[in-house]
Amino acid sequence: MKLLLILLPLMSFASSDYYPWDWFSDPVIMAQDLRRNFRELPLEGNVISGEKFWSGDYWPLKRGNINYRWHSPRRTGFNLRSPTREEAQRMTQAELSHLSPSEKYDLYTGRYDYPLKHEVERISANPRAETWEGICHGWAPATMNHNEPTPKGATNPEGIVIPFGSADIKALISWYYANGFISPTHQMGRRCYGEGSEDECREDMNAGAFHIVLTNKIALRNEGIIVDLKHGGEVWNHPLMSYQSEFIKWSGKKRDSAPGTVRRAKIKTMVRVLNGTGNYWGPIRATSAQKEFTEKYVYYLDLNASHEIIGGDWDSEDRPDFLWVKYRPQEFTGILSRLGELLNDEK
Repeated sequence: MKLLLILLPLMSFASSDYYPWDWFSDPVIMAQDLRRNFRELPLEGNVISGEKFWSGDYWPLKRGNINYRWHSPRRTGFNLRSPTREEAQRMTQAELSHLSPSEKYDLYTGRYDYPLKHEVERISANPRAETWEGICHGWAPATMNHNEPTPKGATNPEGIVIPFGSADIKALISWYYANGFISPTHQMGRRCYGEGSEDECREDMNAGAFHIVLTNKIALRNEGIIVDLKHGGEVWNHPLMSYQSEFIKWSGKKRDSAPGTVRRAKIKTMVRVLNGTGNYWGPIRATSAQKEFTEKYVYYLDLNASHEIIGGDWDSEDRPDFLWVKYRPQEFTGILSRLGELLNDEK
């Protein structure tokens, strides 16, 4: 699935004495106190996530984004005629379930002028968008920060019970992360737009820096990261949940190895990532609807005399473009200020 990431502002950056990576590929962007000794970094790791890391839709802009009536027999996301108060009071639960996620939220908050629906129309829905454009840059951090939503019947001020499927709530939380708030966001590496020489993107994400962040975040800190899996013009944006590395061989330093390199370790790493899926009324974790896959990377690590990783380079043609994280909001604000009432998060 081709997913769109609207690049988020880099909120943390620093220079480093560790070369040859550039400042935008420095591990300190992701955290200040990461371990770098190769002997201390586990060769495998898996995020223990409870009810988090659920597959979800990327809500294509071309379909109307979260205005898409995914549960309706007549699926559409444009030119919606939403019910008035009187019409909604006469509708059955089945009829209400056919509305879009945005319409349901507006009804739940008693807003029959549908402010969320109109905001989605204004900034997200676009019938001329590319088929791969959507809000995976909202889904990816949402699935890492929140338990999988379950269906709920939520009562609005007029006593109307609004039926929300799991996919409806996933749509709302994904849209909030994509458009509703600004939080500390850390991005290591830069997007390659596929313009000019391909060499311009080859060493954007340093292999040694990647290995440091991968092992520290996943194995040592039990924290997920979001990865654009391939360098190039398209963005393949997925939450990374686990990895398994294999040491292949030792080799001597090269002419362009990092200063201080005494030997190099060749590593093969398989990463497991979460993929997008269709829309479902109920939760899908631990079912066949949950979508995951693996990606293989092969690279060299430059090690100094103390076995610290001080650089690296890629052996495989496939390599990640950039890594990033976006943290959970302290509270929900703005048009989706009542979204927390629909979630299953820990109190």
